[in-house]
Amino acid sequence: MASGFESSIQRGCDFIHDFSCSPCEENGFNTEAHHYCTQCTKYYCQNCVSKHNGLYQKHAVLSRKDVKKWEAAPGVTDSLERCGMHPGEALKLVCGDHDQLCCYVCVAVGHRQCSKIQHIPDVAKGVQRNIEFQQIPKKIAEVQKQFEKMKEARLKNTTSLKKTRAAISDEIKTIRKRINEILDKIEKTTLQELDGMIAELEKKLKKDIETCDKMTIELQNMIAAFQTKAKSSESKSYIAYRKSQNMISQANDHLRGIAAIECYNVTFQANNLIEELLSAVKTFGANEEQTVMTKQRKDPLSDPNHVFSVSEYKEYNVKMSDDVYKCSISGVCELPSGEFVIADCNNWKVKLLDKEYRVIDHCDIPEYPWDVCHIDGNEVAVCVNSELHFINASKGKLVTTRKISFTHDCYAAAHHGGQLYISSGTALYVYTMSGQKVKMLYEDKSGYRTVDQCAISNDGEIIYITNYSKHQLITLDNNGNRLALLTDPDMKQPSGVHATPTGHVFVCCHGSDTVLQVDKDGKKKFATLARKEDVLNRPRDLFFSSSSSSLIVGGVKDTLLVIKLI
Repeated sequence: MASGFESSIQRGCDFIHDFSCSPCEENGFNTEAHHYCTQCTKYYCQNCVSKHNGLYQKHAVLSRKDVKKWEAAPGVTDSLERCGMHPGEALKLVCGDHDQLCCYVCVAVGHRQCSKIQHIPDVAKGVQRNIEFQQIPKKIAEVQKQFEKMKEARLKNTTSLKKTRAAISDEIKTIRKRINEILDKIEKTTLQELDGMIAELEKKLKKDIETCDKMTIELQNMIAAFQTKAKSSESKSYIAYRKSQNMISQANDHLRGIAAIECYNVTFQANNLIEELLSAVKTFGANEEQTVMTKQRKDPLSDPNHVFSVSEYKEYNVKMSDDVYKCSISGVCELPSGEFVIADCNNWKVKLLDKEYRVIDHCDIPEYPWDVCHIDGNEVAVCVNSELHFINASKGKLVTTRKISFTHDCYAAAHHGGQLYISSGTALYVYTMSGQKVKMLYEDKSGYRTVDQCAISNDGEIIYITNYSKHQLITLDNNGNRLALLTDPDMKQPSGVHATPTGHVFVCCHGSDTVLQVDKDGKKKFATLARKEDVLNRPRDLFFSSSSSSLIVGGVKDTLLVIKLI
């Protein structure tokens, strides 16, 4: 046993007892207890129990055979004095090396080598006169008060959440009411068109019925006249004969005109676009948890006005052994798993990269893959001439699942809110996921690749378009109205554009060999983050990975450039 322990427990051995004699322990001896008094709630050895019994003859004293009752007896081990590591043991010692209260088991198991083991009665001498000891109740009361305040704040927060839930519920009902009003208006317009069509057809039917009635009467009169004139002179009979022939001819003309249309009917062709658009929408809006933190340092990734700087440039080889030509990376996107999918238009391939940007799989494409965009989950879409090919990336493999064909070129694609934004090179179209055209959002036929690539803000309100031929970044609202037009000496033939969920916007420029950061309104350049001397070569597309705070840039090169931002 360590010397400190021996000095504090005089003449005591280092045996570990289940229960130690209370009077012996108070006098510095380590003696095993064989009895327990339920009235005194103390333990006694053979010597001490004799003295106890002489003084307290009516106390109930339990022997070792009733040791289970010792542990169950009230006051045997006060919770304050019980060891946290060994709940059946009382705290008797202090380890000065670890500044830790210990029971005998603690010392035997984890503190045998410690030099500052002391008996609690020795350390506790004079503690009640200690100022810190005297302030403990006050400090506990203060902490308790803080917890009470915290509880009150949490209760208020609970109430406010219920009110927030009610307010959001009312807002959702208002949205639902507006949608119902829109649907009611659509229904009313559709029924008005139907009523107008039915009324027009009923008018034609009425006219045919009137013609039938009129001709029936005229034919009846002609029969009566013919029969009367047929019995008179031949001249009158001849006149009746000729008029009857004319009447029959006219009647047959009317019949042919009416009979040409066997039946008037109306059919209804449902507009599936409404149902399809509503089906693509999962909720009325996004419920976002907002946690207010105290003294929280501002995260640059969450600040759309943060201007990034570069901490390092690093290249990663993406050329495969069977690639015939130099790589030309025309599209880059990231999967939720952290893997990347890139389009290599020179080698007609779509490549899957792991988190370290190593090629782990690929699939061949029949034509030039111009762009790639993430759809949802493990699904991406690749632009191939006038088609959009959907590819699933799962378990390290790429599998083509389906494709959509368009009547125009499919040069670039973006996905937002269950809709596809397709660039034809001179126009931007909006399509459903099944390939049904919703509208043409924007068009510029004044040059070549005036509508190159596009990016959508996280809320879907802003759309960024690169105008390759006129060296411009165009910013639109979601109705196609132009909000801003940006030019800059470092912006020559802009190709790729990317908008992060928090509002940062990045552009890579094929002609000036630059990567730029612009403000979320698309009105000014924040910074030029890379140039040709920073190993750029004809950049075509880029993607910002929030997980690594890095820009992944692809161009006419066998390597990807990864720019670490801070």
